[in-house]
Amino acid sequence: MKSKTDVHTLLLSADFEATEKLNFNGGVICNWGKTEMDDLNASYFEGSDPASFGYDHTLAFAVWEGNTDLKVEEFEYYLGCTYDFNERLTINLNASYTDYNDEEPYLYDTDGDLLLVNAGLTFRF
Repeated sequence: MKSKTDVHTLLLSADFEATEKLNFNGGVICNWGKTEMDDLNASYFEGSDPASFGYDHTLAFAVWEGNTDLKVEEFEYYLGCTYDFNERLTINLNASYTDYNDEEPYLYDTDGDLLLVNAGLTFRF
């Protein structure tokens, strides 16, 4: 069996201090992944084939090879801001959007997107 996996990630981010109390950040994360398996076979005990009961092992391995190919693309975009009311109290707001594409589904299609928004309050003591 031969297996090959390639994964590539690109991250771009930026921070911007608008004022002494207000900061912004944002960025993009891109992921590409691909996996392939080839030359699947089975070695049977002492070189004898198992009882097949009508089961075509060659066809099964050919189908398995095609189903083991994976190709995924994922893009995430995020933005956030932080505001310092004073030395002790800070509020932040963040949002991210992820677009996930399963170009060669393995067991089932997992395409989709996700939007997350969260807010936080920090109190330092």
